[in-house]
Amino acid sequence: MKGWYSLLLVALVCLAWAFMLGVDRESNNELMEGTYETIPVKVLKAKPFSLAEAKMEEPQKSFIVYLDPGHQARANTIHERVSPYSNETKMKVTGGTTGVVTRKPEYVLNLEAAFLLEELLTEKGFEVYLTRSAHDVDISNKERAEMANEKKADLVIRLHADGAENPNVSGFGVLVPSKKQAISKQSESAATLIVSEVKKQSGMKVNGIRYRSDLTGFNWSTVPVVLLEMGYMTNPTEDQKLSDPVYLEGMLQAVTTGVEKYAALQ
Repeated sequence: MKGWYSLLLVALVCLAWAFMLGVDRESNNELMEGTYETIPVKVLKAKPFSLAEAKMEEPQKSFIVYLDPGHQARANTIHERVSPYSNETKMKVTGGTTGVVTRKPEYVLNLEAAFLLEELLTEKGFEVYLTRSAHDVDISNKERAEMANEKKADLVIRLHADGAENPNVSGFGVLVPSKKQAISKQSESAATLIVSEVKKQSGMKVNGIRYRSDLTGFNWSTVPVVLLEMGYMTNPTEDQKLSDPVYLEGMLQAVTTGVEKYAALQ
Protein backbone atom coordinates (compact mmCIF):
# COMPACT_ATOMS: atom_id res chain seq x y z
CA MET A 1 0.00 0.00 0.00
CA LYS A 2 2.84 2.29 0.89
CA GLY A 3 4.38 1.61 -2.52
CA TRP A 4 1.21 2.69 -4.30
CA TYR A 5 1.13 5.95 -2.40
CA SER A 6 4.74 6.62 -3.36
CA LEU A 7 4.05 5.94 -7.05
CA LEU A 8 0.98 8.17 -6.97
CA LEU A 9 2.94 10.97 -5.35
CA VAL A 10 5.69 10.75 -7.99
CA ALA A 11 3.06 10.82 -10.75
CA LEU A 12 1.42 13.92 -9.30
CA VAL A 13 4.78 15.69 -9.02
CA CYS A 14 5.60 14.87 -12.68
CA LEU A 15 2.24 16.19 -13.89
CA ALA A 16 2.71 19.40 -11.93
CA TRP A 17 6.22 19.88 -13.37
CA ALA A 18 4.97 19.24 -16.92
CA PHE A 19 2.20 21.80 -16.44
CA MET A 20 4.67 24.45 -15.25
CA LEU A 21 6.99 23.90 -18.24
CA GLY A 22 4.08 24.36 -20.62
CA VAL A 23 3.15 27.69 -19.05
CA ASP A 24 6.76 28.95 -19.25
CA ARG A 25 7.05 27.97 -22.90
CA GLU A 26 3.83 29.78 -23.78
CA SER A 27 4.98 32.83 -21.81
CA ASN A 28 8.29 32.88 -23.72
CA ASN A 29 6.46 32.57 -27.05
CA GLU A 30 4.16 35.41 -26.13
CA LEU A 31 7.15 37.57 -25.16
CA MET A 32 9.00 36.85 -28.40
CA GLU A 33 5.94 37.51 -30.51
CA GLY A 34 5.33 40.71 -28.63
CA THR A 35 8.96 41.80 -29.24
CA TYR A 36 8.73 41.32 -33.02
CA GLU A 37 5.39 43.11 -33.19
CA THR A 38 6.92 46.23 -31.64
CA ILE A 39 9.57 46.60 -34.45
CA PRO A 40 8.39 49.18 -36.98
CA VAL A 41 7.46 47.67 -40.33
CA LYS A 42 9.70 50.14 -42.22
CA VAL A 43 12.77 48.73 -40.44
CA LEU A 44 11.91 45.13 -41.28
CA LYS A 45 11.14 45.97 -44.92
CA ALA A 46 14.05 45.86 -47.35
CA LYS A 47 14.63 49.12 -49.27
CA PRO A 48 14.07 48.70 -53.04
CA PHE A 49 17.38 48.55 -54.94
CA SER A 50 18.02 51.52 -57.21
CA LEU A 51 20.75 51.50 -59.84
CA ALA A 52 20.64 55.28 -60.04
CA GLU A 53 21.32 55.64 -56.31
CA ALA A 54 23.88 52.84 -56.25
CA LYS A 55 25.94 54.31 -59.10
CA MET A 56 28.86 56.35 -57.82
CA GLU A 57 29.36 59.73 -59.45
CA GLU A 58 32.70 60.07 -61.22
CA PRO A 59 34.76 63.03 -60.00
CA GLN A 60 34.81 65.92 -62.46
CA LYS A 61 38.19 66.62 -64.05
CA SER A 62 39.48 70.10 -63.34
CA PHE A 63 39.68 72.43 -66.34
CA ILE A 64 43.20 73.84 -66.30
CA VAL A 65 43.81 77.37 -67.56
CA TYR A 66 47.43 78.52 -67.82
CA LEU A 67 47.93 82.29 -67.87
CA ASP A 68 51.04 83.77 -69.41
CA PRO A 69 51.56 87.46 -68.54
CA GLY A 70 53.69 88.53 -71.50
CA HIS A 71 57.22 89.88 -71.27
CA GLN A 72 59.26 90.62 -68.12
CA ALA A 73 61.28 93.46 -66.56
CA ARG A 74 64.40 92.78 -68.62
CA ALA A 75 64.51 91.40 -72.13
CA ASN A 76 66.62 88.36 -72.93
CA THR A 77 68.22 89.00 -76.31
CA ILE A 78 69.68 85.49 -76.62
CA HIS A 79 67.98 83.67 -79.47
CA GLU A 80 65.97 80.45 -79.38
CA ARG A 81 64.29 78.43 -82.10
CA VAL A 82 60.91 79.76 -83.17
CA SER A 83 59.57 76.28 -83.84
CA PRO A 84 60.58 72.65 -83.28
CA TYR A 85 60.25 72.23 -87.05
CA SER A 86 62.48 75.15 -88.07
CA ASN A 87 65.98 76.46 -87.47
CA GLU A 88 64.75 80.05 -87.53
CA THR A 89 65.47 81.89 -84.27
CA LYS A 90 64.14 84.91 -82.39
CA MET A 91 64.91 86.68 -79.12
CA LYS A 92 63.90 84.60 -76.11
CA VAL A 93 61.72 87.38 -74.71
CA THR A 94 61.37 91.12 -75.32
CA GLY A 95 60.52 93.94 -72.93
CA GLY A 96 57.23 94.95 -74.61
CA THR A 97 55.76 98.39 -75.21
CA THR A 98 55.03 101.30 -72.84
CA GLY A 99 51.94 103.44 -72.27
CA VAL A 100 52.18 106.81 -74.00
CA VAL A 101 50.22 108.53 -71.24
CA THR A 102 50.53 106.27 -68.20
CA ARG A 103 54.20 105.43 -68.92
CA LYS A 104 53.32 101.99 -67.55
CA PRO A 105 55.48 99.18 -69.00
CA GLU A 106 53.49 96.52 -70.81
CA TYR A 107 54.92 93.74 -68.61
CA VAL A 108 53.40 95.48 -65.56
CA LEU A 109 49.95 95.78 -67.18
CA ASN A 110 50.09 92.16 -68.31
CA LEU A 111 50.71 90.89 -64.79
CA GLU A 112 48.00 93.13 -63.34
CA ALA A 113 45.57 91.64 -65.83
CA ALA A 114 46.79 88.11 -65.11
CA PHE A 115 46.19 88.45 -61.37
CA LEU A 116 42.69 89.80 -61.99
CA LEU A 117 41.86 87.10 -64.55
CA GLU A 118 43.22 84.44 -62.20
CA GLU A 119 40.82 85.62 -59.50
CA LEU A 120 37.83 85.67 -61.86
CA LEU A 121 38.55 82.21 -63.27
CA THR A 122 39.22 80.70 -59.85
CA GLU A 123 35.86 81.99 -58.62
CA LYS A 124 34.27 80.02 -61.47
CA GLY A 125 35.99 76.81 -60.39
CA PHE A 126 38.86 76.71 -62.88
CA GLU A 127 42.31 75.45 -61.92
CA VAL A 128 44.60 78.36 -62.78
CA TYR A 129 48.39 78.62 -63.11
CA LEU A 130 50.68 81.49 -64.08
CA THR A 131 53.98 81.35 -65.93
CA ARG A 132 55.21 84.21 -63.76
CA SER A 133 54.00 86.08 -60.69
CA ALA A 134 56.79 88.67 -60.57
CA HIS A 135 58.58 91.01 -62.98
CA ASP A 136 62.16 90.08 -62.16
CA VAL A 137 62.21 86.73 -63.93
CA ASP A 138 63.90 85.25 -66.98
CA ILE A 139 61.52 82.88 -68.75
CA SER A 140 61.66 82.53 -72.53
CA ASN A 141 58.60 82.17 -74.74
CA LYS A 142 59.56 78.56 -75.50
CA GLU A 143 59.88 77.80 -71.79
CA ARG A 144 56.48 79.36 -71.09
CA ALA A 145 54.87 77.11 -73.68
CA GLU A 146 56.61 74.08 -72.21
CA MET A 147 55.32 74.91 -68.72
CA ALA A 148 51.73 74.71 -69.97
CA ASN A 149 52.47 71.59 -72.04
CA GLU A 150 53.86 69.81 -69.00
CA LYS A 151 50.73 70.66 -67.00
CA LYS A 152 48.53 69.43 -69.88
CA ALA A 153 46.60 72.69 -69.74
CA ASP A 154 43.15 72.73 -71.34
CA LEU A 155 43.71 76.31 -72.46
CA VAL A 156 46.58 78.79 -72.40
CA ILE A 157 45.82 82.50 -72.35
CA ARG A 158 48.74 84.78 -73.16
CA LEU A 159 48.14 88.33 -71.96
CA HIS A 160 49.61 91.23 -73.94
CA ALA A 161 48.99 94.80 -75.01
CA ASP A 162 49.76 96.12 -78.48
CA GLY A 163 51.64 99.04 -79.91
CA ALA A 164 51.71 100.84 -83.25
CA GLU A 165 53.41 103.81 -84.87
CA ASN A 166 49.99 105.28 -85.62
CA PRO A 167 48.54 106.55 -82.30
CA ASN A 168 45.00 106.31 -83.70
CA VAL A 169 45.11 102.51 -83.95
CA SER A 170 43.14 100.89 -81.14
CA GLY A 171 41.08 97.86 -80.16
CA PHE A 172 41.01 94.47 -78.48
CA GLY A 173 42.10 91.46 -80.54
CA VAL A 174 42.97 87.79 -80.24
CA LEU A 175 45.81 85.94 -81.95
CA VAL A 176 45.65 82.19 -82.57
CA PRO A 177 48.07 79.63 -84.06
CA SER A 178 48.26 79.10 -87.79
CA LYS A 179 45.63 76.82 -89.30
CA LYS A 180 48.45 74.40 -90.16
CA GLN A 181 48.95 73.62 -86.46
CA ALA A 182 47.12 70.73 -84.80
CA ILE A 183 45.92 72.98 -81.97
CA SER A 184 44.54 75.66 -84.32
CA LYS A 185 40.91 74.49 -84.44
CA GLN A 186 40.47 74.33 -80.64
CA SER A 187 42.37 77.59 -80.18
CA GLU A 188 40.13 79.28 -82.75
CA SER A 189 37.04 77.94 -80.98
CA ALA A 190 38.16 79.49 -77.67
CA ALA A 191 39.09 82.76 -79.39
CA THR A 192 35.71 83.00 -81.15
CA LEU A 193 33.82 82.63 -77.88
CA ILE A 194 36.05 85.16 -76.11
CA VAL A 195 35.70 87.74 -78.89
CA SER A 196 31.93 87.23 -78.93
CA GLU A 197 31.71 88.03 -75.22
CA VAL A 198 34.07 91.01 -75.32
CA LYS A 199 32.01 92.52 -78.15
CA LYS A 200 29.11 92.75 -75.70
CA GLN A 201 31.08 95.21 -73.57
CA SER A 202 29.97 98.78 -74.27
CA GLY A 203 32.59 101.27 -75.35
CA MET A 204 35.08 98.58 -76.30
CA LYS A 205 36.41 98.28 -79.83
CA VAL A 206 37.09 94.70 -80.94
CA ASN A 207 39.32 93.91 -83.91
CA GLY A 208 38.63 90.17 -84.10
CA ILE A 209 40.92 87.18 -84.64
CA ARG A 210 44.26 86.91 -86.45
CA TYR A 211 46.32 83.81 -87.26
CA ARG A 212 50.06 83.75 -86.60
CA SER A 213 52.70 81.21 -87.56
CA ASP A 214 55.72 83.18 -86.35
CA LEU A 215 55.15 83.24 -82.58
CA THR A 216 57.45 81.03 -80.53
CA GLY A 217 54.87 80.61 -77.77
CA PHE A 218 52.39 79.23 -80.31
CA ASN A 219 54.77 77.00 -82.21
CA TRP A 220 56.08 75.17 -79.15
CA SER A 221 52.63 74.70 -77.66
CA THR A 222 50.93 71.30 -77.78
CA VAL A 223 47.76 72.56 -76.05
CA PRO A 224 45.14 75.10 -77.22
CA VAL A 225 46.39 78.66 -76.85
CA VAL A 226 45.17 82.19 -77.51
CA LEU A 227 46.97 85.52 -77.17
CA LEU A 228 44.92 88.48 -76.01
CA GLU A 229 45.98 91.87 -77.30
CA MET A 230 44.02 93.82 -74.70
CA GLY A 231 44.45 97.15 -76.46
CA TYR A 232 46.99 99.62 -77.81
CA MET A 233 49.17 101.34 -75.23
CA THR A 234 50.30 103.68 -78.02
CA ASN A 235 46.75 105.06 -78.24
CA PRO A 236 46.37 107.75 -75.54
CA THR A 237 42.72 107.00 -74.76
CA GLU A 238 43.09 103.22 -74.74
CA ASP A 239 46.30 103.40 -72.72
CA GLN A 240 44.41 105.15 -69.92
CA LYS A 241 41.45 102.80 -70.18
CA LEU A 242 43.70 99.76 -69.72
CA SER A 243 44.79 101.19 -66.36
CA ASP A 244 41.18 101.79 -65.31
CA PRO A 245 40.24 98.89 -62.96
CA VAL A 246 36.56 99.03 -63.98
CA TYR A 247 37.36 98.90 -67.71
CA LEU A 248 39.92 96.13 -67.30
CA GLU A 249 37.68 94.02 -65.06
CA GLY A 250 34.79 94.38 -67.48
CA MET A 251 36.99 93.11 -70.30
CA LEU A 252 38.37 90.19 -68.31
CA GLN A 253 34.94 89.27 -66.98
CA ALA A 254 33.88 88.89 -70.62
CA VAL A 255 36.98 86.79 -71.27
CA THR A 256 36.05 84.60 -68.29
CA THR A 257 32.56 84.05 -69.69
CA GLY A 258 34.08 83.08 -73.03
CA VAL A 259 36.34 80.57 -71.31
CA GLU A 260 33.36 79.14 -69.42
CA LYS A 261 31.50 78.58 -72.69
CA TYR A 262 34.57 77.01 -74.28
CA ALA A 263 35.07 74.67 -71.29
CA ALA A 264 31.42 73.61 -71.48
CA LEU A 265 32.03 72.34 -75.03
CA GLN A 266 34.98 70.15 -74.09
